[in-house]
Amino acid sequence: MDNYFDDPLIEPAIEWVVINQKVSISGIQRNFRIGYNRAGQLVELMENIGLVSPQGFDGNRTVLCSELESGLTLFRQYKDAVDEEPDMTNVILFPGKK
Repeated sequence: MDNYFDDPLIEPAIEWVVINQKVSISGIQRNFRIGYNRAGQLVELMENIGLVSPQGFDGNRTVLCSELESGLTLFRQYKDAVDEEPDMTNVILFPGKK
């Protein structure tokens, strides 16, 4: 999946993580019956938006949000900010004149 924001499981996964105050790739895998890579991408997105901490030295992460609505708001604000960035994939840059 190219755009993780379009994954239909991102909001249910955020809800599950905030309500349970636990985050692990294997927990998301088991709960949503999905593969390791997809669960990892969901956790990575949650880290990028500031919902969960990066992996600690022991491999564990901490849920940084205690209220469900706050977690969903973080996700929506991050998604809106990314959506506003211009698409530069088809831009050709020319070197300046000497």
